[in-house]
Amino acid sequence: MVDRLRVTELDFDTIKQNLKNFLKQQSEFQDYDFDGAGLSVLLDILAYNTHYNAYYLNMVANESFLDTALLRDSADSHAKTLGYTPYSTRAPVAIIDFTIESNSSTSGTCTLPEGFAFLSNQIDSRAYNFVVLEDTTVTKSNTQYAFENLNVYEGQLITYSFTYDAGSNPKSVFQLPDTNIATTTIKVTVTPNAANSATTVYEKVSDVLDITSTSDVFFLQEGRGGLFEIYFGNDVVGKSLPDGAVVAVTYLVTNGTAANKANNFVATATVTDSLGTGLSNFTIIPQSGASGGADRESVDNIKFSAAARFSTQNRLKTFKDYETYILNNYPNIDSISVWGGEDNDPPVYVQVFVSMKPRENYYISETEKQRIIDEIIKPKAVIAVQTQIIDPEYLYLVLEVEAQYDSKKTTDTEQNLKLKIRNAILNYADTNLNKFSAKLIDSKLETAIDNVDLNSIIGNEVTTRVQKRFEPELNITQSYTINFNVPLHRGTIANKLTSTEFDVLDTGGTRRTVTFDEVPQSFSGISSIEVTNPGTGYTTTPTVTITGDGTGATARAVIVNGSIQSIIVTNRGIDYTRAIVTISGGNGFGATASAIVDAQVGTLRTVYYDTSAQRQIVNENAGEINYETGTITINDIRILSVSSSDSLLRLTVESQEAILESAKNTIITIDETDPVSVVISLTNIS
Repeated sequence: MVDRLRVTELDFDTIKQNLKNFLKQQSEFQDYDFDGAGLSVLLDILAYNTHYNAYYLNMVANESFLDTALLRDSADSHAKTLGYTPYSTRAPVAIIDFTIESNSSTSGTCTLPEGFAFLSNQIDSRAYNFVVLEDTTVTKSNTQYAFENLNVYEGQLITYSFTYDAGSNPKSVFQLPDTNIATTTIKVTVTPNAANSATTVYEKVSDVLDITSTSDVFFLQEGRGGLFEIYFGNDVVGKSLPDGAVVAVTYLVTNGTAANKANNFVATATVTDSLGTGLSNFTIIPQSGASGGADRESVDNIKFSAAARFSTQNRLKTFKDYETYILNNYPNIDSISVWGGEDNDPPVYVQVFVSMKPRENYYISETEKQRIIDEIIKPKAVIAVQTQIIDPEYLYLVLEVEAQYDSKKTTDTEQNLKLKIRNAILNYADTNLNKFSAKLIDSKLETAIDNVDLNSIIGNEVTTRVQKRFEPELNITQSYTINFNVPLHRGTIANKLTSTEFDVLDTGGTRRTVTFDEVPQSFSGISSIEVTNPGTGYTTTPTVTITGDGTGATARAVIVNGSIQSIIVTNRGIDYTRAIVTISGGNGFGATASAIVDAQVGTLRTVYYDTSAQRQIVNENAGEINYETGTITINDIRILSVSSSDSLLRLTVESQEAILESAKNTIITIDETDPVSVVISLTNIS
């Protein structure tokens, strides 16, 4: 019996061998040499044909689904069915104050025309062209024309004209020939025919629910080869073009991210005011460096965003709606966090909080924040729900690594091994940190260090210290609250909070260079009890019971108008590290309270060292540190100067937990430019 031809294999060699095996079993071919020249070529042709068809059908199947598509054209096509248009290259935007000096005080106006150009400072040995996208007119003040907060966009303005021929182009689709188009800058005007000068401005469709059969609108899509196309309505959804219409399209061709951070500009042309005077005496003051530039959307991102955008249905209601929509319309974001006002501390109702980490900088400028709210969020957000964009708070890691290794089991020098360990730590940070909702796990970091050289590294231990940085207001008496948002380790003589140096005046008016010094409480009793819910209906004083791992603590409640106003600690007790407060009796209900244990709180003082290296105290009670909540409160202090070159005051303390997780607008990161952010000690045991 002849076996059937196997058809499950797809590679060329196996297909050819299957054909040979099949033919060898046929009585007609028993005497044939299948490796002979003639028959071997025929088998090659059959095998190649089968292999090509298998490859083709496999690719067709892949490209038929959004999640398996590899080609950009396929991903674009699937995205269209979900109503999604991939974002284009985005142009960086800079804000400047542009002042033109005139020799006359005669009243007049001056217009910066669309396309007026500025040349930026060089970035990586290249200067970039920035232009004004709209005619902007101001009135003379004294002898000056002042264009304040002027937006200038990186790129070159390009204009193309197309004549619509209904016979050859029945779908009225026009392909734009440039690849790096900033599609947000596209402007379309339509003239009925070449002999008619009446021009109509067409707007880009953002929501089909807003247009009618007579709306002057155009649609945008990404066509084959990654080129964008515009097309027009059909007199049902949007007005159709008349045959012979002349379509003029103007847009910006930009370099995207390459021009981010440009911050100095010179004008490249003169202007003429309404008095007919040519002017060239310009003063340009940058208000905000160029930002917001982004590369066009990748295929992988299209596959993710198309499905996510479809689920939002073009409205902002849930947190994911905000995240997806903002990322799509402002792609120069490395990470984003959104939370409701009810989850804020303190709660702020009917408000959404958004925090964004840009790709290039630590923060987004205030002007850019307002532009995101006005142009991106407000048009799609629920009415009466306000949005506030707040800056990320960075929690910097200061890591001390102590590792043992056997020098006989490696060819690396100690210095090279330290460098490899440092790179492993930074790679871990790039993969797991530097974004919202990130998590540092000490055990996994230690594993990454061991994996640098499993043969020679015997083991390691990582001590994780966390650092907050803030810029104090100089020469002003002020209090500060610094939130680490993670539990902190209670200090000891050898391991406690440290700070950078700063100058203050002591009680005698002498200027001193001091640091903050942590003084942990030596007690372990109950320092106070906070009423978290006053309850109601109390006619007699209820019983307050304190339970925990200590002994002896007692307290009594103070009742006002049937509710508990406060709870007074009558005996602090001893040996408490945690405690629970229970309220019972009194004929009322609902009251709750929480205990604050002395061990949870430490004191900060300011100190300096005199010429004899003796510690001198300037302020015995400069602040307080809550180890459980990770909150440091600095009491009224007048800081004269800070020793660090960036004017930031740094507070560094060991973390209590081996797993750190960021919340809301906190980003855990490592400052690679700080030489003490990663300190590595190697011990050779050979």
